[in-house]
Amino acid sequence: MYGSAVYMLILALVSRDAVATPVRATRSVQSDHAPCNSRARDLLTNLKSVLDKPETMGSNTLFHGFNCTDLGAVVNPNTQTASVCQPSQDVKCSDQKTSPFSETECLQNIANDLDYHRSMLVEYVRTLDQKSNSESVKELNNITNLIHELQQSCELLPKPESLKDKWSPSNSFEDRKDLCKQLKGFQVRTITINRALGYICAREYKK
Repeated sequence: MYGSAVYMLILALVSRDAVATPVRATRSVQSDHAPCNSRARDLLTNLKSVLDKPETMGSNTLFHGFNCTDLGAVVNPNTQTASVCQPSQDVKCSDQKTSPFSETECLQNIANDLDYHRSMLVEYVRTLDQKSNSESVKELNNITNLIHELQQSCELLPKPESLKDKWSPSNSFEDRKDLCKQLKGFQVRTITINRALGYICAREYKK
């Protein structure tokens, strides 16, 4: 429980920072790339809603049988979104140089992240009995659709690269626990995606 409490505190602080301090953009830039920012926010809101739902006993719910909040987050190991999407920083130390920001590299990692998680959710839903798991299917399809909308509406995003590792479901209970961990990791990664898209749309690094 202590580890879970620490994780939730860190996530809350990062989420507040991501939502409360967006990067300001000019009106024209905001208009041009509004779908990128709005769809990314919708995705983050939906993920938070799914993961914050209290545990219930019904077998039709996504995480029945265990408490998802007690499990750690697992992020996509195939991308470096958190590091490559860091804003440019002027380093003052004499033995270090300014760290440049690569829009191309950041956007490619975002595209790869979205593709990985969309593929993962589609594959997982295929393993479910659609009728007996109707509530779970609905929640996961909503996330999948929001990822797809972000991919289609944000013209900044490039075509994703071929997936190196795909998630292959094997056991129902263990799959649901792993899904919980991966969705928590995707929530953390989506916070980064929101901030990165806001930074790129604002064009602050080009000033």
